[in-house]
Amino acid sequence: MSTSRVDASDFAKRGELEAELLRSRRGRAERIPSLPRQPGESRFPAAVSQQGMWQGIERRPGPALAIISGLRLRGQLDVGKLTDAWNMVIARHETLRTALCMEHGQLTQVIADRLRVPIEVTRVSGLAECDEISRQEVDRRFPLDQRPLARLRLLRLADDDHIALLLVHHIIADARTLEVLVRDLAVCYGAVVSGTEPVLPALSVQWSDFASWHARRLAGARGAELTAYWSERMAGALPAELPTDVEPGDETPEEAQLGGMVNMPVGCSLFAELWKTAKKRHTTLYTVGLVAFAVLLARNSGQQDIGVNAPISYRDRTELRDLVADFSNDVIVRVDLSANPTWDELIRRTHDQVVRDFLHNDLPPHLLAPHLDGTDLMERMAQVQFTAEREPEIVEKALGLRVERVNPPRQYVLRPLSLRLRHDDQDAFVLLRYRANRFTHARAEQLATDYIALLGELAAQQHRRVFD
Repeated sequence: MSTSRVDASDFAKRGELEAELLRSRRGRAERIPSLPRQPGESRFPAAVSQQGMWQGIERRPGPALAIISGLRLRGQLDVGKLTDAWNMVIARHETLRTALCMEHGQLTQVIADRLRVPIEVTRVSGLAECDEISRQEVDRRFPLDQRPLARLRLLRLADDDHIALLLVHHIIADARTLEVLVRDLAVCYGAVVSGTEPVLPALSVQWSDFASWHARRLAGARGAELTAYWSERMAGALPAELPTDVEPGDETPEEAQLGGMVNMPVGCSLFAELWKTAKKRHTTLYTVGLVAFAVLLARNSGQQDIGVNAPISYRDRTELRDLVADFSNDVIVRVDLSANPTWDELIRRTHDQVVRDFLHNDLPPHLLAPHLDGTDLMERMAQVQFTAEREPEIVEKALGLRVERVNPPRQYVLRPLSLRLRHDDQDAFVLLRYRANRFTHARAEQLATDYIALLGELAAQQHRRVFD
């Protein structure tokens, strides 16, 4: 076992981190009160995060911010019972009965106490037609003043073979939402078919309850603390210089967001080494993957301060885990490559800073922007993104149905460059998304290849300096 020298400054840093964690936990211990509902429709102010997303949509209209997922269902599917199950899910989650409207100058959640919707069924000739319909679904607008802000559509390949397309507007959904919806739908379908009551986790609060509580929190001491922290963290920040090989031209908002994806396996043996590296350094796979991505950008640009957008979920309370809602927030993590550190030094350095940043994860960017040098700084810093996450689990069998995840094609890309390290317990894949007005597909493939090579270098040569 290797040892390293720990001085007083190390203990001071760890004490500071522990104190911040304790403060965060005390905040989470505060109970979220339930708001009174009215018969027919209830009205509440939109969440602070929804106000920021609304402003962004108004400022830069373009393709709908839809989160899309697909399931292939093989077996005898009862569409009528699936429709009943879908409406049970809508009844369970207020966000699926919510419209967002401007009323008296305020963005307002308008929540119906009841809502029933049909499921559209379309017979298709093959998977190519499924892909085309998926693209059309993404192009269909999601008017925010019309509910529900989610669509479930069935594509029938055969009487015993369907693809279910599920689209949810990002203003009421994050990545976890898709897992919740698929689970709830499977449980409710099973209950309808068997004539029993669905067994699902109780929901002690709804999104509007959280939104009200969170807004009060941000208006108080927590908001001031977050603003001070991020104002200091963002001082002197510059956007990452992207290794592009295409110059953007004059395009419509839709054309500017057209892009593609590269999906490349990491390999089981390298993935196992990355896990060992993370555990040895008492850090996470996220930090290890982030460090490699920052070095990829730094070696292409020569920058020693790499800012990367990090979407963080603040479902850090038990009562929030099973809600259909958007609990994601974007923060900018900065990786400091000054003084040409070794991989080992960079991992340790980045780990401590990421921990601090993630403890300050719930300030929406539009509230921070006025406090920075240039109101568009956050937007420019967010042009490149990194995430590392587990493959979501799905129900593989449900009352005679065999369920398989499918990935509908996505023609729009939110950022010029984003890299996701997707993994389970045995293997990982690099999913690199890029805008076609900044990168060719060949360039994107090369970046993904170079990234995996850097993961190998990190795992095998931890005492090598990153710029050597």
